[in-house]
Order: sequence, then structure tokens, then C-alpha cells
Amino acid sequence: MNFIDEALSKGLKNDDFLQAMADIYNHPEVRECLDKYPQFIRDVITIIDYDTELSMEGLDFRDYSNEINALNRAGLKTEAELLSKVCDDNDTLNDVYDHLAINNDYDGFWDTVRAYIDNNISR
Repeated sequence: MNFIDEALSKGLKNDDFLQAMADIYNHPEVRECLDKYPQFIRDVITIIDYDTELSMEGLDFRDYSNEINALNRAGLKTEAELLSKVCDDNDTLNDVYDHLAINNDYDGFWDTVRAYIDNNISR
């Protein structure tokens, strides 16, 4: 049983489930079997990765389509729309970074992710 199975079996919700999913960094081998879990779990882990990458490396010139899809499904449509504007232009990149909710309304951002968890965990 891995940390995802354990969180599900314990019936964790909201922030407890979110914090449990951050264990992905302690058990990277679980990434190899993520496709057996519901989409919302994969989305939550993608969003955790997105937050970690932004805080450690900032926004970069790369394809953010996985993150954009996960953010859209989680209800963070404005964040996804901003992220879709990333291009090979430093001014645009800096403007997008400055306007991301994760940089301006961190609590609201994670409240939306927690609501996404709660809306999907019992299904």
C-alpha cells in the first residue's frame, strides 16, 4: 500500500488529503503507477509539482499543457489562462508570473484545490 492508497483508505479529505499527496517527493516511484488513480489525484499531484517548481525555479519557457489542464479541471481557470500565455518573451513571462494567483492569492489558490479534492474524493 502506497501513500495514495493509505490516504484513500483513511478517508482523508481537504487539507489532510492535499498534504498526504505531497508525499510524492518521498516516494517518486509512485509516479510510475499514477495512471491507475482517478484524474483528480493526478491533477492534485500536478498542481503540487507546479507550486514546487514555481517556488524553486520560477516560471520558465516551456510547455505547461499538463499544468493548464489540471488547473482547469480544478477550477483555477484564470490561473490556467495566464499560464497559457507563456511564450519566448521575457516581458510576457514576467507579467504572467506577477499575475499568477499562486503568487498573489496563495490561500485562495489552495482553497480551490482543497474544494476540488472534496468534490471528487467521495465519488
